[in-house]
Amino acid sequence: MPDKRKYSQMISDDESKYGFSHGFKLLYCPWKVISEADIAFISLNPGRPPDAVQLKLLSDERGNSYEVEKHKTKSPITEQFLMLCDFLERKPESILTGVACPYRGDRWADFSSEQKKVGLNIGKQFWSEALGRRIKLVITLGNETTQLVTDIKSAQLELEINSGWGKYNLRRYRGSQGTEIVQLLHLSTFKLFSRDECTLPLRTIFENIR
Repeated sequence: MPDKRKYSQMISDDESKYGFSHGFKLLYCPWKVISEADIAFISLNPGRPPDAVQLKLLSDERGNSYEVEKHKTKSPITEQFLMLCDFLERKPESILTGVACPYRGDRWADFSSEQKKVGLNIGKQFWSEALGRRIKLVITLGNETTQLVTDIKSAQLELEINSGWGKYNLRRYRGSQGTEIVQLLHLSTFKLFSRDECTLPLRTIFENIR
């Protein structure tokens, strides 16, 4: 189990040192889920939060943030994540949900190269500890997130198929310890679970690992 106090201090120190100004969030679920989950869902970094939500939060002890905030968030990823949970036949609170870079920002491109490196370095340290042997499936959004997880798991590409959305592909990797990693399109932009053309590709990429 990663040391919560260590990561709280690390994120706070680098926040002021490297000029992150919009807050942070590492896990969208309670910290204890690290030791309970067998599925993880990792996106790139947190965006601006809904109104009246705490800006600086290491983990969400209320439950899964996407479920808790579903009636007040403006982010389209919320509905897609909940549809993903239905697809996997899992409750949101059972999935270890978090980000590769803990610092909030409107767009990834708004961060400097140094800020991106610092944020992803923290993420790599954390997920190297959090993605233990219990985790059998990791779902990633974004190339940076996928690269971070495949590096941690020494994973190789197993399958790549068209997503059913233009020329964009879905990918599945297998780690050295048998961990499966599925890279989806970013659900804040591509509503895969609302599009009929994506149903078969999604079934195929998750085949035998749900």
